[in-house]
Amino acid sequence: MQQDIANFLKDKRILVLGYGREGISAVKFIQKHLPEADFAVADRNPIQIDGVATYSGDNYIDCCKDYNIIIKSPGIPAKEIPADQHYKITSCVDLFLRYCQNPIIGVTGTKGKSTTSSLAYHILKNCGKNTILAGNIGLSCFDIIDQIQPETIIVLELSCHQLEFIQKSPKIAILLNLYEEHFDHYNSPEEYFNAKKNIFHFQTNSDTLIYGDIFQHCTSEEIASAPAAQKINLATDWQIPTERIQTQLIGEHYLIDIRAAMAACAQFGLNENEMLDAVKTFQGLPHRLQFIGEHNGIKFYNDSIATAQEAVINALKALPDARTLIVGGMDRGINYQPLVDFLANSQIANLILLPNTAERIKSQIGNSSYSIHIVANMEEAVAKSYELTAPGFSCLLSPAAASYGFYKNFEERGEDFCRLVEKYAKLKTKSLN
Repeated sequence: MQQDIANFLKDKRILVLGYGREGISAVKFIQKHLPEADFAVADRNPIQIDGVATYSGDNYIDCCKDYNIIIKSPGIPAKEIPADQHYKITSCVDLFLRYCQNPIIGVTGTKGKSTTSSLAYHILKNCGKNTILAGNIGLSCFDIIDQIQPETIIVLELSCHQLEFIQKSPKIAILLNLYEEHFDHYNSPEEYFNAKKNIFHFQTNSDTLIYGDIFQHCTSEEIASAPAAQKINLATDWQIPTERIQTQLIGEHYLIDIRAAMAACAQFGLNENEMLDAVKTFQGLPHRLQFIGEHNGIKFYNDSIATAQEAVINALKALPDARTLIVGGMDRGINYQPLVDFLANSQIANLILLPNTAERIKSQIGNSSYSIHIVANMEEAVAKSYELTAPGFSCLLSPAAASYGFYKNFEERGEDFCRLVEKYAKLKTKSLN
């Protein structure tokens, strides 16, 4: 595979656009396999790489015109790149999908992709298969190339940004759902949804498409015309009695993730019983309805990954004892009416609103049967949650918004929430002594 990718890049003026995880991985690949390559790296932030030309600053995108192939990192919004340069764009994921000969399970969706991809990897590994997990989960696919053996099954978690410019789809594609999200990175909602749909657009008639809750933004006609010969609708085609599924995951919405992972793994000859045994031991991932402790009789849950309101609704359904909900973050212009309508008939007694979405969400709520509190930051939110939540009930951080502008990512936001919960627990204990 390395040689195929190197041959594709050979004799081209290469620009690595973005110097995050995938950009660094691309540079290492070029330096190792194309030591004489004419290439440069561009990033908004200042960078310095020995022996490599670099561009930075507010106008770093301008250099795109001087190169004939652009290896774009997921963090660079395509709308920032002149449209007449888009034909040059590839990525680590695109090149990996084009030239990897091993079977790939590709997982995407607005929500659930990390859990589903991690669970598919867990099932395969526990059932004796040689497998590697990479992609948006935190490991560039270029960084796993040397680990791949002929029998290796690769599981890739794929974001919309990684899928936007691909030219080949995975052998097994999982599209879990399509909700409103990431609109700040695109010129229109359709661009976001179309990027997600690329996970199946380039499949062949020897491939498999597994799909869930998508029909609000993907028509049945699109699915019918998709190239994959085998199509599995998780709502109708892959039913496992709920009582047979034993899992440590909280919430019925996780049943879709479990069925999706099992449907994918079944393509490799695994039987239902051995897969269900593996599901029992899967512990889930941090920041996804993560129970972080009980303090002052209050149970605290960290669901920082929940940047879409549909995920918040699922979390509240999973936690019937939740009485305090912390919501808010970067304002992407999403219409919060579905969440507002759900809260009107929910068990929530206290809604704590974080900036920048606080005022807009409050204005959409109008009159309510629950108390609404606008706070300036996470510390105020946690302090208020201790004050408002009655013992015996739960407080849930499930933001329905991105973390950017306040935190580096949802992980940092979740970690801050956990830290502050512990901090105020100690303060409460000290005040009682």
